[in-house]
Order: sequence, then C-alpha cells, then structure tokens
Amino acid sequence: MVYTDADEIAVMKKVWFLYLFVLPLLWTQESETPVIVAAVNLSPETAAVEENAPELDIETILRRRITETAQEFLGVPYKPAGITSEGFDCSGFIFYVYREAAGMEVSRSSVGIWNSGKKLALAQVRPGDVLVFTTVRAGASHAGIVLENGPQGVIFIHAASQGSKTGVIISNMNESYYKTRFMGARSYF
Repeated sequence: MVYTDADEIAVMKKVWFLYLFVLPLLWTQESETPVIVAAVNLSPETAAVEENAPELDIETILRRRITETAQEFLGVPYKPAGITSEGFDCSGFIFYVYREAAGMEVSRSSVGIWNSGKKLALAQVRPGDVLVFTTVRAGASHAGIVLENGPQGVIFIHAASQGSKTGVIISNMNESYYKTRFMGARSYF
C-alpha cells in the first residue's frame, strides 16, 4: 500500500481534533473515576485501518455529555426557581445541565427556551434536544431534555413539579399527559 501526503494530513487532522476539542472536554470532566485516554498512533497504517470508523464530532460528544450529566441528577427534588443540585425547576435543570456538561448557555425560562433554538418536529429529535410543553398555563410552561428517540418512543428527563412523581424523573412522550401538552422541540446544535 502506498501512502501519500494526503494520508498523513488526514491523520494529523484527527490528532488536532482530539487535541483541540475532545481532550479539553475530558480534562474538565469532574469524575471520581479516572479518565483513560488511549495513545494516538500517527502512522499512516492506523489511518488506513480507521478509514471506515465513524468520525467523532463535537456535537455527538456534547449531546452525550448532556444526557449523561442530566441522568446524574435523577431523584433530585423539585424546587421552585432551583438551579442547583440541591433542587431544580424544569428550566433551571436544563440551564444547569447545558452549562455544566457542554458550557452552553440556554434560557433560564421555558418561554425563553421556546423562543430560542432551532425548531424541530418530534420525529427529528435527538438526545440532548429539548421538549417544550404547556402544562400549568397557556404557552410554554415546562421543558425536558431528550434522552432517546427510539422504538419505545421519545424518552426524556425533566424536573417535574406536579402529581405523585416530582423531582428529576424520566418520562415517555407516549404518556397521555405529555402527548396532549406537547408544544414543540428545540435544538441548540
């Protein structure tokens, strides 16, 4: 097999992507378990072997960090106007998770979330996107973060304030309560 300068450039682009985007995300991750980073082989042989491997992109990494961070807070109590791990309201939960997991600033209110981001149909949502509902009053009044859009429907995590389930919980859009109150979805990617 003959390797060209283009092969070497492709390898270097991957290395720079890891260096500039992925490693800083791992270094800032607060975890009790150590983060293990594999050594990068710069040989053209490695590039040829990994040619068919999917590229890591920053959006996928951030979406994963958002959903993983959100799930760390399952069971945290609902607290009106709460934006800390001591207690969240629905938009405070989204605000906190996006900031901590991805360094992204989203609106601190359901109305602000509704009025920002890119509009999506429910069928288009991906993990990390935000669902907006009308619950206690007309207009946007509740929001949650998509965890999955698969065979079981759209699964999302949110800080709920009413009914027997309160605090940070996981729900399904197939539940009649959410299905009838769904306004739309937003993406910040």
